[in-house]
Amino acid sequence: MVQDPAFALAAHVTRTGFEDLPAATVAATKRDILDTFGCILGGSGAPGIDALYDMEDHWGGREESVVLCRGRRLPAPRAALLNASMGHALDFDDTHDTAGSIHPGISVLAAGLAVADLLGAVDGKRFIRAIALGLDVSCRIALASTVDRGWHRTACIGVFGAAVTSALLLGLNAEQMRHALGIAYSHAAGNRQCILDGALTKRLQAGQAASAGVFSAVLARKDFTGAHNIFAGRYGFLELYQPNGADPALLLRDLGQAFRGDGLSFKPWPCGRPLHAGIDAALAVRAQMGETDAGQIAEVTMTMDAAGHADQFESGPTKRRPTQVVEAQFALPFLVATALVHGKVGIGEVAGLGDAATLALSDRIKGEIVAGSRPRGWLTLTVRLANGQTVSVEASDPIGSPEKPLSAALLRAKFQDNAANAVRPIAAADVAMVLNTLEKLEDAANVGVLTRTFA
Repeated sequence: MVQDPAFALAAHVTRTGFEDLPAATVAATKRDILDTFGCILGGSGAPGIDALYDMEDHWGGREESVVLCRGRRLPAPRAALLNASMGHALDFDDTHDTAGSIHPGISVLAAGLAVADLLGAVDGKRFIRAIALGLDVSCRIALASTVDRGWHRTACIGVFGAAVTSALLLGLNAEQMRHALGIAYSHAAGNRQCILDGALTKRLQAGQAASAGVFSAVLARKDFTGAHNIFAGRYGFLELYQPNGADPALLLRDLGQAFRGDGLSFKPWPCGRPLHAGIDAALAVRAQMGETDAGQIAEVTMTMDAAGHADQFESGPTKRRPTQVVEAQFALPFLVATALVHGKVGIGEVAGLGDAATLALSDRIKGEIVAGSRPRGWLTLTVRLANGQTVSVEASDPIGSPEKPLSAALLRAKFQDNAANAVRPIAAADVAMVLNTLEKLEDAANVGVLTRTFA
């Protein structure tokens, strides 16, 4: 009988030390930690978070792990739920563009922060190692799941990475790690209907994955057992969640040689990653037009593939006039209009649902279908001004990918923008100190300084 890939994954992550990680992987993991930590700060006051916090605060429990920006400690799984929900709320967190747009960092980091607080003394190298291997596992499962069946991959796959990170920090052996993955499989859930309906459960699902990852690892440490034919079993993850749509070989390909978290993209704009090329195009058009008043724009046309056109121009008025932020995060006409009007698409702009100039332009954007096939996210944006000037830009590979990375300066600026939008004011000195700690994280004696600073 062929052994399930879970055995090899569990052995791989438990035997891999910090010194086994390539320098590029350490650097990529540190960038992901910095970017994702900032997203938690930025989403700390987002819609729905107050309700989640009030519920958890009411129930209380053992004061183990910090809830960022809330001045409260909660049981580790509950703190992980809140921090991950905050970090995913703005849709500003990392993505793997070729693995179905999974956001692996938030469930992994929130679980890692919660367990590090629980333990009380975790140094930077140990933390980086746990995060890097959690990202590797999440991304491998996402890459092996080759068909989009409507699962919210950030949640239903992210739970495995969260369990790996938690289990590594807790010091589990290979057998316990396998059981942690099996217990996590029992929690694997989350769907994308919440995106179509603009529901707040999208951010909650990332929190559920982080929380379940912590729970699974702690339970496995007590020798509680989970399924061990997790991925290739008769009722394993790939058979149940990806029938006729999986490539199991991708789970283990180049295991220990390639670390899949190295391929993550970091978002310059707080919205769905497939829409980023359109925003890039809109900002490029605006730069070519110069400081043109939006009222001088006579016509805007987006030419795109049939699937993109159906999603953005045939699915109702909320793509032009979103009624709440979750809808705005996935509304390309609104976001393109925002970019053309304001010259930026930040946290405040995406939340600016009532901006009259943006809505007026969004109403007038036309969509056309291109003949033939194009890469995912491809479009051409053409803007004609009242004076007859026409500017057209084609875009497909968005900024922020490994091929077009955000600079260190832009990552710092994004972190500072997130901190400025936190639920309560954060001192500039604290922001600077934590940024410096994150950039030199391998030298940190105790990563608890990150959560204590923003507690």
